[in-house]
Amino acid sequence: MKQILILTCTLALVFPIALAGCNIGAEQKAELENLKAALEKTESERDDLKARIEIVTQTRDKLQEQLTELAGSRDQLQTQVGQLTTSRDTLQKQVEELTQSRDDAIAKAKSTQERFDRLETQLQVETQKVRQLESQLKQIQAAIAELQNKINL
Repeated sequence: MKQILILTCTLALVFPIALAGCNIGAEQKAELENLKAALEKTESERDDLKARIEIVTQTRDKLQEQLTELAGSRDQLQTQVGQLTTSRDTLQKQVEELTQSRDDAIAKAKSTQERFDRLETQLQVETQKVRQLESQLKQIQAAIAELQNKINL
């Protein structure tokens, strides 16, 4: 009987502990399920974030390539601007030289025109003198001819 009593007491003590252990096991199981669900959600979010990071990284790399290309284009444009500036300066010097040459040519043409006008006036005066001399020569020739006629008669 003692054995039964010991067995009963043991059962009486073990049963609540077992029930409590089963309760704790069920709570832990539910918590484990919740943790698994949270883990899956976290892993899903992690994978989504990794995918987004990959997209952002690819976009960044493309933008970096574009930036490098744009920097190269900018450098080429700056070189072209330098060349165009040099060309512009050269052309401006040529324009200044040509303008000076034109001004010199205009001044020379005016001077030549004035000289031509003076020479033309002088020519007209000399031509008038030649006409007067020709007229006098004709008169003298006529007088000589008249004198020769008188001498010959």
